[in-house]
Amino acid sequence: MAFNPDDFQFEKILPPEERKPIIEWDALHRLMVIRVKQNGEWTYLATKLDSQINTNLHSNLPDEWSNENDRIVSFSVFEDGDHIFEKEKLKFDFSTKQSKWLRYEKNDLTAGQVKELFDILKAALAVQQIDTEIVKSKAIIDVATRTEYIVTTSEEKNELQTKLLRSSDWSQLSDATEKFSDELEMWSAYRTYLRENIKAPEDFDDLLDYLIWDEEYNWPIDPYAYHALDPDHETPYLSVPQHFKFNVYETGSYATAEIVGSIKQSAILAKKRQDEGGLPLNKQIWDKINQYSLNEGLSGAVIENLNITE
Repeated sequence: MAFNPDDFQFEKILPPEERKPIIEWDALHRLMVIRVKQNGEWTYLATKLDSQINTNLHSNLPDEWSNENDRIVSFSVFEDGDHIFEKEKLKFDFSTKQSKWLRYEKNDLTAGQVKELFDILKAALAVQQIDTEIVKSKAIIDVATRTEYIVTTSEEKNELQTKLLRSSDWSQLSDATEKFSDELEMWSAYRTYLRENIKAPEDFDDLLDYLIWDEEYNWPIDPYAYHALDPDHETPYLSVPQHFKFNVYETGSYATAEIVGSIKQSAILAKKRQDEGGLPLNKQIWDKINQYSLNEGLSGAVIENLNITE
């Protein structure tokens, strides 16, 4: 009963011992730990469940598994199907006139029940991943598609384009001289690239396409940088990815690769939801989400944002 978490975003924790669960849910602290194989070796990845998703698990599982007076503390399952099912029951102590939780183990689930709970936890992880991605994507796109952001982004590129062209105007003078072979021809190619490859929002029917283009655009290195990189000019100028770079000055707005990556990924996700009817999700996972209302109270992992696949 192997578990593949696909591309969930987890934090790496300590290497696993010889025998550890393939999945473990600390229901009270919202911690989920899974065993995965990376580069041929077993390791553990962990994530903290969203409080709403963890509440949904507690509230919507069968009463015999978890209820307000007899709740799950933790559940672990091993590769061979063995499991640990720890619970605690609320008891009233007549001597102290107080209620307290008494912990106990209930390791008598059937193989079918173990598999069911295992599949439910897989679905909970899918809900967490999808909801986080969609909510974050929508928030970023909401900002990135505002007029002031689009205008500012376009103006910044145009201003930089103008600055780069002006700084190379000298190369077009009749008395310009070369420091190395074919330098002036390269400057002409550099200027042509700058003029012909900067686009504006109005060049796109969909602003999402503009955002993706904007975040993928790479500036050409100038002939000086090319000559320093390839003194013998073995590779034609502006012919390979090494002749382009994301930012021009290494710092400033065009060096915020982490932020830009978020905008690009968010725009791609938004396009996928728009063009494909939603993010793809396996029907078996969706059935478990529906059956146990794992997306209750969430705004991202809802059917309107999903494309259910067989």
